[in-house]
Amino acid sequence: MKKTIIAAAIALLATTAGAKAEVVDVATIKCKEALAMSADELSYLLLWVHGYEGGKAGDTTIDIKALGEGGAAIGEKCGENPELGLLTVIEQMDN
Repeated sequence: MKKTIIAAAIALLATTAGAKAEVVDVATIKCKEALAMSADELSYLLLWVHGYEGGKAGDTTIDIKALGEGGAAIGEKCGENPELGLLTVIEQMDN
């Protein structure tokens, strides 16, 4: 299992190594901007958000199925509230 995770991380780094370097302040992303992202960009963003929220909660686990379901729910809420910040929507869903 550990080897699979390491291989996946290396593959991810290899596919993004040639990409243009870009720094994004996630706190400034509006839902409409997130919904306009490519599938890859949105996947990376949602994975980052999962890690960010998990870090705040002290949770070091990842449930891929739940991550996908959570992403779909976030997409639905963002579709209803395109002017809200992405993190605002996520925090509202957590409450």
